Amino acid sequence: MSQWEKNAHTIETVYGGYVDWEERFYECIECGEPIYEDDWSPSELERFLCPVCEFEDEE
Repeated sequence: MSQWEKNAHTIETVYGGYVDWEERFYECIECGEPIYEDDWSPSELERFLCPVCEFEDEE
């Protein structure tokens, strides 16, 4: 499972956020920006659920 997929599952199951599995993006629950799999490196997605606003999983 890729880091994007891990983040997407967290957004969907923990926070109830929107994930588009076909287009491969999820919406940040803090800032609303779409986080596309192809736009971010695995290391950026490992540090933040949203690299735009630097939202982190608090669990």
